[in-house]
Amino acid sequence: MPFVVTSPWHRLGRVGLCIADAVGRYLLIWVAAWLVHALTAPRQHELVSYLPRTRSYWEDTAYYLWDDSIASVGLMVGIPSLLVILLFGLLNERKGAAFRIRLAGLLLLPTWFLLFQNFVALLFVPVLTQVAFALCLMPVPLVRFPAKAED
Repeated sequence: MPFVVTSPWHRLGRVGLCIADAVGRYLLIWVAAWLVHALTAPRQHELVSYLPRTRSYWEDTAYYLWDDSIASVGLMVGIPSLLVILLFGLLNERKGAAFRIRLAGLLLLPTWFLLFQNFVALLFVPVLTQVAFALCLMPVPLVRFPAKAED
């Protein structure tokens, strides 16, 4: 078997692709969760019966999506969560259910401040998103190198 010298940059590129895959999956489920919330949340005229209907369904949906509280929650929960995902994924050797359950517990830590607010959706959407990502979408192991074919 001939000795093959591989560049460390090749491995670094592979690590970068795996990290980009995990970040992309996280952002995808985060956006999908808020989109589902915006499409199914009660409209303003449904919450208070004496208000006339002033906006269309799609204007209400856009209002839910571009609300400042959703953006701030996304930053306050999303950035620490991405750091937890990357650090835990890179430093942990385990696979399977033990890894995923521990990751789900760690991903609930950035959502603790949501317990002190009065809007229920701002608690459930991020918590369910974090748990769904940890249990279903997190690539395990985070960095995957292709197996070398033996002759």
